[in-house]
Amino acid sequence: MITIVFSHGVKDFTEWKKVYDANAEHRAKAGVNVTGLYQSVDDPNMVTIIGNVPSVEDFNNFNSDPELISEMQKAGVTGIPEVKILNKVE
Repeated sequence: MITIVFSHGVKDFTEWKKVYDANAEHRAKAGVNVTGLYQSVDDPNMVTIIGNVPSVEDFNNFNSDPELISEMQKAGVTGIPEVKILNKVE
């Protein structure tokens, strides 16, 4: 299991959230388990999603899925997302 920290700007958080919520099934099918959704204190249109994914390959497949890319554009994602892929250290 790996942890993903995924941050990006959006044009309008409320509109983005509607598309994000509607995409829950797609995330679940890809094995993405979101453990937290955050807005920046300084900019409510800067979003960070933290979650777990079974493997780097699973995340890369999900992240490059044309359906996800289309949904992100529809949701008003701005700029290039910043992604951190982490292994938990025991």
